[in-house]
Amino acid sequence: MPPPVVSNKIYVAGGGGSRAASAVEEYDPETDTWRVVAYSQRMRYGCIGAAVDGVFYVIGGLKIGGASGNGAGGIEAHVYASSMDLYDVEARVWLRSRAVPGGGCVVAACAVAGYVYVLTSHVVELSFWRFDARRKCGGGGDDSSEGFGEWCKMKSPPMPTQIRLDGTVRFCCVGVGDNKVILVQVVGCIDDLLRRSGRSQRGFKDGLVLVYDSGGGEWSRGPDLPEVIRRAACVSVEC
Repeated sequence: MPPPVVSNKIYVAGGGGSRAASAVEEYDPETDTWRVVAYSQRMRYGCIGAAVDGVFYVIGGLKIGGASGNGAGGIEAHVYASSMDLYDVEARVWLRSRAVPGGGCVVAACAVAGYVYVLTSHVVELSFWRFDARRKCGGGGDDSSEGFGEWCKMKSPPMPTQIRLDGTVRFCCVGVGDNKVILVQVVGCIDDLLRRSGRSQRGFKDGLVLVYDSGGGEWSRGPDLPEVIRRAACVSVEC
């Protein structure tokens, strides 16, 4: 997933190593320089970034050193997987963290028209959520509970709930225009999905494209990615 842009700068968070995993790094294209602007209390990898209204969102991922096991580390890693940290770029402060309702593991996220859309996996099904990221009280550094809107559960992507989503399946999503979310299956295989389109093959490979129209609240099937494109990253370019 491409890093989010805030105030004409690129922000990156998370990664390998204890120090790098908690750092928020800023790239300034005008000076061609990187710098660390903040450190998070959470050290994680595999997280997703999004940006709305001057706030950099660090979503999901797993705890460094605590991604597996049955002890407290495993529990904490699970909490990270459904968490969302908010960094106010202008004020240089962390705002109150949020958690995706219902838990699960965040597998894709993006920002569209003032909202953050999050797709979470619960092993046997997917859920789709929208967070109202538009500031209600103005100014940077507002950390009050009324500073942002609430979570709203949206219609889940049209995938059979009885199909077990393999742990190797990965998704990417990107916002397009004012009301479209494009969800792409970029890694892995989902059995039986082709049956929905009248075909009987099993082992549906990478390339499924679904389009969510927030205006109508409905999903539609887009053309699959060409076979030459795999392990894709998605980005929207406005012309």
